Amino acid sequence: MPHHIVLISLDALRPDRLGFLGNLQPVSSNLDRMARESVVFRRATSPTTWTLPGHISMLSGLQPLIHGCVSARHRYPPETLPFPLVFELAAAAGFAPMAVTGGGYMEGQFGFGRGVERFEVIHPIVEGLDAVRGHMTTHERTLSFFHTYTVHDYPRVATRPGALELARARDPDYAGLFPTDRDFHALLNAMSISPEPPEVTERDIAFLADLYGSAVRSADAALGGFFKALDEDGLLDDVTLIVTSDHGESLGESHCGRRYWSHGGPPYQEQLLVPLLIRPGAEARALLEVPGSFSEPVSLLDLAPTILDLAGAPYTRDQFDGSSLVDLCMGQVAGFETRSLTFHSCEDTEDRYLDPRLFGTALTWKGSGKLHYNHRTGALREYYLLDCDPRETENRVDDLSQDELRRIEEVIAAFWEDVERRALRPPAAEIEDPVVLERLAQLGYIEEH
Repeated sequence: MPHHIVLISLDALRPDRLGFLGNLQPVSSNLDRMARESVVFRRATSPTTWTLPGHISMLSGLQPLIHGCVSARHRYPPETLPFPLVFELAAAAGFAPMAVTGGGYMEGQFGFGRGVERFEVIHPIVEGLDAVRGHMTTHERTLSFFHTYTVHDYPRVATRPGALELARARDPDYAGLFPTDRDFHALLNAMSISPEPPEVTERDIAFLADLYGSAVRSADAALGGFFKALDEDGLLDDVTLIVTSDHGESLGESHCGRRYWSHGGPPYQEQLLVPLLIRPGAEARALLEVPGSFSEPVSLLDLAPTILDLAGAPYTRDQFDGSSLVDLCMGQVAGFETRSLTFHSCEDTEDRYLDPRLFGTALTWKGSGKLHYNHRTGALREYYLLDCDPRETENRVDDLSQDELRRIEEVIAAFWEDVERRALRPPAAEIEDPVVLERLAQLGYIEEH
């Protein structure tokens, strides 16, 4: 029977901005409706805080430091990657793979052209979703990956119709720090790295949150149209839909006396937490009972084996750093409850994240604990108890005993020994394509030349 799997990544989408995960602002009605027919994973995280390594991890099932696609200044030609992506593994089970992305770090030359039958860069979200739909009409079994920067682009106020609607409804006279007549990605980047960032008021933060909410609503509306079109085509019952993101977003959260903005910085929760829900098509309902909800910690690393299970494609468990979420849904909870997860910001020693305030590694510790440390020096910086302090506001590093500190040193050392043993280090090349460089500038990743 026909079976289509569609993996949708809404770049930079925070889960706490969705109604089914607690947001009271009405910006996600279509995803909220989908959630009622889905398995929802309420504690999903990315292993990193920015786009390129997050998506390679999503599609390979490998930690960023293992797959090695971690530089903001380089591309990774797909034919040279020393590991497969889920596309070619699913193709072995008869699925026709395709990918549609918003470009930038999601171009095929950054590795994402690996193993796909069809790869397209399409910026408008509706047109991209239409291309995915068209692919399904020409094959019996497809795996489609769709990526969009619609949410990521919330600072591009002047280019997005309706961007100011929520902000003007809340604060019609706003005339604060954030400009309303142009793109201000560069301002957020400058605020992220400045040793003396400008004064920010709660009014500014509320305005930024409204811009972000408007972008979420735009993405949700496009998805609603996509779901409706699938239904009208008679395809919806044959499609397994997976919706997630590559990372979250800092919108002025404060940690250790400093506010954080955008993403790509230290692995605090607002940059790590991502939404994850799976609405199974008819063929997948034997594996996923809906509706369902899980609070065990899961990761984007789990998506590759999950997709292969849903596709009925063979794989071995030691291929991946993640575990299939089908196992969790089938009751194998213990392995998820006791797992240790590691989160990494950036490894490129030449880019802006060299500033020690803006990089780092974190790991889960003893249940709800989370440790932040400088991976270049090994210095432990912060310790939080997420159960009682989910926003990471109270640094308890001084509460750790000497025995705990020694054990933490051993765990960190063992992790880096494993990285050194397994790291793949794919060949990298300079980014030279002017179209790609222009797109990266539009997205706020690099300065315009």
